[in-house]
Amino acid sequence: MHSNIAILSGEMSGDLVGGALAGALRQLRPDIRLWGIGSRHMQRAGVELLYDSAQWSAIGVVEALKVYPELRFRVYPRLLKQIEERKPKAVVLIDFGAFNVKVARWCRARGVPTLYYFPPGSWRRTGRVPEELARITDRIATPFPWSAERLKQVGANVEFVGHPLLEIVRPTLTREQFAARFGMEAGQPMVGLLPGSRRFEVTYNFPAMLGAARLLCGRLPGVQFVVGLASPTARQIVEDQLRQMQDQAQRAHRSAVRESALREQAKDREKAASRAEPLLVTPEGVMLPADACKVWRESLPQRAEPFALPPIVLAEGMTYEVMAHSDALMVCSGTATLEAAILGTPMVILYRGSRLMEMEAKLRRVRPEHIGMPNIIAGERIVPEFIQHDAHPEALAQRTLTFLTDMEARARVRRSLERVRETLGAPGASRRVAEMLCEMIR
Repeated sequence: MHSNIAILSGEMSGDLVGGALAGALRQLRPDIRLWGIGSRHMQRAGVELLYDSAQWSAIGVVEALKVYPELRFRVYPRLLKQIEERKPKAVVLIDFGAFNVKVARWCRARGVPTLYYFPPGSWRRTGRVPEELARITDRIATPFPWSAERLKQVGANVEFVGHPLLEIVRPTLTREQFAARFGMEAGQPMVGLLPGSRRFEVTYNFPAMLGAARLLCGRLPGVQFVVGLASPTARQIVEDQLRQMQDQAQRAHRSAVRESALREQAKDREKAASRAEPLLVTPEGVMLPADACKVWRESLPQRAEPFALPPIVLAEGMTYEVMAHSDALMVCSGTATLEAAILGTPMVILYRGSRLMEMEAKLRRVRPEHIGMPNIIAGERIVPEFIQHDAHPEALAQRTLTFLTDMEARARVRRSLERVRETLGAPGASRRVAEMLCEMIR
């Protein structure tokens, strides 16, 4: 029977990392069978999936409660049974601490070797270090240098391997090719909208981004917008929201035109109450006096502008092209902010959630100094952040416009993002972790 390794991730970012690791393992040991929990990236890399983790991603207690019953009472016991039956040479745990730490405890009690890749909370510069990780793991591979130092202090067998995104984040098209593919102008400003990968993130973040795009259209002629969609689910949500907003815009537009027509009719009646006027029918179905038609047509574009939707390109599965070729980004807080930082694109970070999530944060008194990975890594606010009600269209539009018009501010942010990239080490993390695993199973 062939040797096998289990790889367990529970979130979209973990699946991306797991897929890169699986690819590196395949190159070193093509005879090793890989299986575990993940999603499309791991599956494409040849990992046999017991469960697809795409629907499990959760932030906060409210969202986590929705997926807890399935994970705790269905997935967890079945996974342990599979580990017992398959007897893997090693189990690789990628982030997803609430689940994977329990698996690590179970494996330690039964002598199953474990390697924790991306230990929980490794991105935090401050706070309590989970000392238990030193006792329940054989080796730890971390993408952040400060994480390695802190884990060594509690006795963990840990190594700083660098961040795998350095080797993963690579666009495949030039700006000219990307623009031509979607009918955009390569020489005109591009703004990328990245509303997130989770369903609730897209639902709450995209309307604010779209509102900002409307404002930017009126302030910077020629600006173009492209939405980076992480999945077919995200695309469906965005398309549904665009249709709803288009309907709302049309209703608002008709209302404005109707009010304008009524005003013109009233003026006309005051001028010539005793004289009958021929009427014209507009495309909106509004009856206008003939001599008011010219005034209406001249005023219509200005009146309709606040309601019009800006032209938007939807680019599914081309996130890195959107990030690399946009002149500025509006990005949902998460892994995408670090990917954008690696590519050096100025960004505005935002995060909006439900009222329940907002209430939970207030009750738990969760007030992090920074929410975006570039700011967390830099230890200072190098790109703007907006949370909940602060993430309104006017604020997003104003800060994005700064990156499009102020070359000095743009250059300053790019220099700061380059320092963030340098902090992440050298490319090749997946290969280094694959070599660690090969040493373990020998």
